[in-house]
Amino acid sequence: MSRSRATKRRPEPPDLPDGLDPAPAVVGSGEVWDCVATGADVRVPEHVADLRVQESRWVGANLGGVRFTGLQCRDTEFVRCDLSGAVLDGAVLTRVVFTGCRLTGTVLDGAQLTDVRIADSAADLLGLRMARARFLLVEGTGLHGADLYEFDGEHCAFLGCDLGEASVDAARLVETDLHGSTLEDVRGALSLRGARISPDQIVPLAATLLDALGIQVTEQPGDP
Repeated sequence: MSRSRATKRRPEPPDLPDGLDPAPAVVGSGEVWDCVATGADVRVPEHVADLRVQESRWVGANLGGVRFTGLQCRDTEFVRCDLSGAVLDGAVLTRVVFTGCRLTGTVLDGAQLTDVRIADSAADLLGLRMARARFLLVEGTGLHGADLYEFDGEHCAFLGCDLGEASVDAARLVETDLHGSTLEDVRGALSLRGARISPDQIVPLAATLLDALGIQVTEQPGDP
């Protein structure tokens, strides 16, 4: 008798080697960082083009406001890094983890995210416009006012996150879990079709859905 394969539900973790070499002191365009570890002392210019990072670990790096074009990351960890206001539009991230990072206002518009995990981070106003994600897990993270316009997500999960006032207009969500997340005042709530929530989220989400449908709750008119 053949055994059925277990259904994949969560991202695969980065595949990191046991030992990592010191990273270069300065991030340069067109470079390939392979099996390196870098910390807060790395110097990063305002614009970095075509950087490839693989099987590496960044800890405490200040990448705030940096513009990355053509960024590719594979099997990489970012730990307590500041990427607030950084622009990573069109980035390709595969088996990447962000833990305890600042992603406030970070732009990932048009990015391709595969097996990506964001945990215990600050990511209000995160930009994911027209991004494509497969097995994206975001947990314990503030996403207040995030922009997910035309976000295309399959097998994603936003667990215990603040999605208040986030925009999901025209988003496509397949097999997406929203358990434990704040959903009040989500814009484009009708795009949550197919998502999964827990029973305690029904009432808070109901008001948002009624508003999206233009349904008014009023007292019954009296007889003339």
